[in-house]
Amino acid sequence: MSRRQPETAIAGGTAAAPLRIAIVASYAPSLTLFRGPLIARLTGMGHKVLCLAPDLNPALIVDLGKLGAEARGYPLDRTGLNPLADLKSLKSLASIFRNWRPDAVMGYTPKPAIYASLAAKIARTRRIVPMVTGLGYGFLDGGGVKRQVVRAGMRRLYRLALRGSHGVIFHNRDDRMVLENAGAIPRGTKVHVVAGSGVDLTHYGRQPMPAGGTPLTFLMVSRLLKGKGIAEYCEAAKLLKQSASSARFVLAGPEDSSPDGFKAADLAAFADAIDYRGRVEDPRPLYGECHVYVLPSHGEGMPRTVLEAMAAGRPIITTDARGCRETVDERVNGCLVPIGDAYALAAAMRSFCEHPELIPSMGEASRRKAERRFDVNLVNAEMVEILTAVDARRT
Repeated sequence: MSRRQPETAIAGGTAAAPLRIAIVASYAPSLTLFRGPLIARLTGMGHKVLCLAPDLNPALIVDLGKLGAEARGYPLDRTGLNPLADLKSLKSLASIFRNWRPDAVMGYTPKPAIYASLAAKIARTRRIVPMVTGLGYGFLDGGGVKRQVVRAGMRRLYRLALRGSHGVIFHNRDDRMVLENAGAIPRGTKVHVVAGSGVDLTHYGRQPMPAGGTPLTFLMVSRLLKGKGIAEYCEAAKLLKQSASSARFVLAGPEDSSPDGFKAADLAAFADAIDYRGRVEDPRPLYGECHVYVLPSHGEGMPRTVLEAMAAGRPIITTDARGCRETVDERVNGCLVPIGDAYALAAAMRSFCEHPELIPSMGEASRRKAERRFDVNLVNAEMVEILTAVDARRT
């Protein structure tokens, strides 16, 4: 039976029939936090959007409904390594796709990028466009035998998932190069590199620096993961406190069940140096409270909190790592430090303590870079074009 629908008129001409687009996440709140503007843009154009995530709660379903999207749950062990649990996720997604019959499927973060793509192939979905927002735990630098085994398995899964996909979206060029070198991207596959999820420059507006006389404050907002550089941030703060620095070091973020997790209890050893705030629902007041934002991550797709801090007008200290390095113009809006080097991080933070007069101009440079490169409206315009390309149209 034909699925053709009447064409939808738009200003300046006629658009093709609306599409059915499934967006698959591993962490339910990310659908509104990171994909909300994209979902609203798609539904505003008349497309039907189905959002899939584990652990959906009623409030989030209501919020997604306000964006014009339908929401359903599916089983997923986000950080586990059990292949039987992953097979259950694959079967569930394939069943959903067979019944809902999407024209296009986009899974993002490692497991959905892989398993939503495989499920979409099983369901014979017309267009499959996984989004690689980061390569995950297995691809972090270093690690022992366990990480090497995970990395080898992930390479094979990416290769299988991307075979037959109609395009692949990356958040940075380095991740693209890693998968290309691993032979995971079939020849002829369209590869797109976008500026992360972008940042809403209105919601995350420019904020004034803290009032004069306020101790110089550094901030890190992150899940408690070793790969985010939690240990290095704590060690660097401790080093500076030992040198009688009056600076403050704020850390906010929840624990994570990942194998790479860092427990809140482990922060007790740094209680004299770190002001730990726990989970925060809205980080904007923290951006206003700080002078400099720090994320010593071992690698990202595109670090969302860095983009938010840039939009707030804060200098950035981050690492010369995948995804992170693209946010900093050295000594213009911040500085880069080596991965895993607490001493280099402490030196970078000390330089701001010794030269606080540089902070306002570097913060303004961050805001301008966010406006020029990471505006969510620019990113989402590109995303819509990729997702609604001609080969997803009904015939």
